[in-house]
Amino acid sequence: MGAASSLRGLLVLGVVFHAIYVLSIFDIYFKSPVVPHIESLAYTDAALPAPAKRVVVFVADGCRADKFFERNATTDANAPRRVSFLRDVIEQRGSWGVSHTRVPTESRPGHVALFAGMYEDVSAVTKGWQDNPVDFDSIFNQSQHSWLFGSPDIVPMFARRVAQATEAHYSHEEEDFAKEASELDVWVFERMRKLLMEAAAANITLNAELRGSQVLFFCHFLGIDTNGHAHRPNSGDYLNNIALVDELVEKVHQMIEDFYDYDGATAYVFTADHGMSNKGAHGDGDPANTRTPLVVWGAGVETPQRVETSARFEIDLPTQSRAQVAAQLDAQGVQEATAMDEWGLAHLKRKDVMQADVAPLISSLLGLPYPRNSVGVLPFTYLAQGRYRAKAVMSNAQQLYLHALRKEQEKEAQTLLWFRPYAPFRDAVPRLRKEMQASWEKEDLARVEALSQEMIAICLDTLEYFQRYDWFFLLSVIVLGYLGWMGVLAVAFLASESPSSVVNLRTLLFVPCDARFIAFSVVCSAFLALESSPWTYYVYLSFPLLYWNSIRAHRHVLSVVWSSATSTQDRQRRGLELVFILASLELVVVGYMRRWLFGVVFTLLALLPVLERSSKSSSSSSSWSIACLVLSVFPYLSTEYGDHTALVSLGGVVLLALVWTWLRQHSASPTSLSWIGIRALPLLLSLVAVHATMYFLDNKLKPPTALTLLNWLLALAPVIALIVLPASPSSSSSQRLVEIALAVAPAYVLLSISYEVLFFAALTGVVLAWIELEATRSSLSSTSSSWDALRRAFVFLLLIKIAFFGTGNVASMSSFELSSTYRFVTIFAPFLMGTLLVLKILLPFLVVACAFRMLVSSTAASTRYFLVVVGLSDVLALHFLFLVRNEGSWKEIGNSISMFGIVNAQIVFVPLLFLLARVVSPTHQTHSKTY
Repeated sequence: MGAASSLRGLLVLGVVFHAIYVLSIFDIYFKSPVVPHIESLAYTDAALPAPAKRVVVFVADGCRADKFFERNATTDANAPRRVSFLRDVIEQRGSWGVSHTRVPTESRPGHVALFAGMYEDVSAVTKGWQDNPVDFDSIFNQSQHSWLFGSPDIVPMFARRVAQATEAHYSHEEEDFAKEASELDVWVFERMRKLLMEAAAANITLNAELRGSQVLFFCHFLGIDTNGHAHRPNSGDYLNNIALVDELVEKVHQMIEDFYDYDGATAYVFTADHGMSNKGAHGDGDPANTRTPLVVWGAGVETPQRVETSARFEIDLPTQSRAQVAAQLDAQGVQEATAMDEWGLAHLKRKDVMQADVAPLISSLLGLPYPRNSVGVLPFTYLAQGRYRAKAVMSNAQQLYLHALRKEQEKEAQTLLWFRPYAPFRDAVPRLRKEMQASWEKEDLARVEALSQEMIAICLDTLEYFQRYDWFFLLSVIVLGYLGWMGVLAVAFLASESPSSVVNLRTLLFVPCDARFIAFSVVCSAFLALESSPWTYYVYLSFPLLYWNSIRAHRHVLSVVWSSATSTQDRQRRGLELVFILASLELVVVGYMRRWLFGVVFTLLALLPVLERSSKSSSSSSSWSIACLVLSVFPYLSTEYGDHTALVSLGGVVLLALVWTWLRQHSASPTSLSWIGIRALPLLLSLVAVHATMYFLDNKLKPPTALTLLNWLLALAPVIALIVLPASPSSSSSQRLVEIALAVAPAYVLLSISYEVLFFAALTGVVLAWIELEATRSSLSSTSSSWDALRRAFVFLLLIKIAFFGTGNVASMSSFELSSTYRFVTIFAPFLMGTLLVLKILLPFLVVACAFRMLVSSTAASTRYFLVVVGLSDVLALHFLFLVRNEGSWKEIGNSISMFGIVNAQIVFVPLLFLLARVVSPTHQTHSKTY
């Protein structure tokens, strides 16, 4: 009992370890870029005033670039244009391009990039789900007066604590996916109309503020995003909402021009925070999410530049953002080819930007100091040529210099020994600053702009250098942590094979420390303290110190394994087994990048009984092979599926048919059949509830409260009953697994929108066949070898992977499909919706975990199997750690983060699910063939 308890404690430690280490990549690659105490730089005066007194910023939340720029909904060139006013602006008055966003493509980081010119820490995405004002400089802080109208999730976070900002937002209850979302955009227009047409006339002070300089208006249109989630971006609702926003922008434009008597001092910026994938989601680096429109016109803006039409767009990229933009375009060849065919804009010069570049563009139009932490590069070709443009570009370089200088000073102050400055910053920048000033005095404006870009490039490289200053130390610590953890797992697994083990598992980790180890730990801690390292560094370091001390104390256990293979043949066999497992894990790694490969893997698994040539297990072998072949189909299917309620119903019927057929074939008693029939009733009711709820949603009606409560009851009651009500002592493993599948099926049905329930039925068939197949093997052999443990653990690992990749891909963790949650909640509630979506992902995991639980005969043995599973998963985690990228397209970067996050999340959740499996599948169940 002590060994089993110690092994469970080791798994709990593993959960904590992986939950912490999954965050390490953000410290290594994506730390918060906010640097305090950067000097603000003013660059306008009476002799060189800004071109605009006011800027109106329109952000069409969730607006895809292709759906905005394409000429029509059809290929007919004479058909009415979806976007008429802004299309005319592009053709006649302003400049345009594609704004490329970073991951995560969510609203808060998108707006922070647009208005602060910086890419906030990746973990800050959840701050946008709460009432969190931005705690750094933005264009609103720098303005004289700002008025902001729109969503309660965006507008308050920029206006709060900013004395010169006035905001108005609608309530969270208005963000209802069951209502007409475009009404939210009309609400914004009405607030602008009341401000200019009513409030200004009644309030002299307000009128004077509106007519001052450095004034900002922000109109946040959320309807497009809401309709994209609810109906997807190819729907009429989404496309019509884009047309409505175009109409509202035209009305605001006319209203502004009337109010200011056409004084020519207003500039306008239209863009989006992110796009929308075909499945009605965003968050990952899919080009549909990262490509957003940018249209700029008005005071100080360059007019359209016509070019000769060719096979490709002529893109004007003279700034230091060109390398980043080029990386995105290189990865978006398909989207670019489509754009050439459908946009009809190849005759106009295109000016692409990175999203953070929009902030300095807005600042330069108003003559505002650039936001202090901005890393945006002014896309100066949007500005009309002249002395002001050259001055704005030079000031952009000087602001980035002050930013990089402060970052260097901060890092040098924190470094006790061996500070390593970025050589080009200290050597080249002083010369460039002198040359730039000299060129400005000579009125050589083109030279000023060129030198500024050269200096900007060095400053940005300097900021990146210091962002990753500690990466080698951190990466080394993390790698040693993973290797140490795998070593401890190996010791625990080998030590638990025999009751007479020489290793006491209770003291596996907490062993005496020798003087050298204590001295090394003290030196490491002192080094971190003197370097003013964050507390997370101490946590990261504590794990490898703990693990490697344990390995040092128990190294003899590892050496015994190899020495116990007395013959060369035994060593070769063990070596080949290890090579086979590692090769199989590499196949899983490739499967993360090419989901269809899991279909190949399960096709091969279908042949496993054939390779074993066991004539006594023809029935179980056939069941296993057929089930694996059916399951292998799903990784080939697209993960971008729309609402197909009929497939949800078909999946429910297939699951019921599978359960009934399985029990009949295995001679279940009439009492068992009746009991299973009662368990199946919630599943039948959930199928009816799905259709009833969708009737209301499809007609843009809010489902009745009673129906929503029924959905919650159908989802939760069977699971609670499964935990509370005891299992029948006479029930077999397969019967108990059927009860578990039926208990979680209603929740899964209510969270499904397409073929997911069919997949769930196929997965249930595979795990039932697995139990039968392993029971047959057990009946043929009374002993269980280490190879049996590895085989079962590896099959379990593959089932866990297919439980995720059967309906999702590496982007699914960051690109949820919100429509899956509308049966439970229609008002935007990100934490609740996120919880429901994670639950949907975990339900198939639970069924697999329960099946695995039923394959082992004791708690200690089952936990030993999990040690193998966790160890194999850690090989994947370490592999994906080295595959994390911070360069290239944002789809590649986002996917690399997702792969590392998914494998660690699975390591965290699987032991927790196994603990739940212990509750719902007690140990007295038998996995013998007596069904």
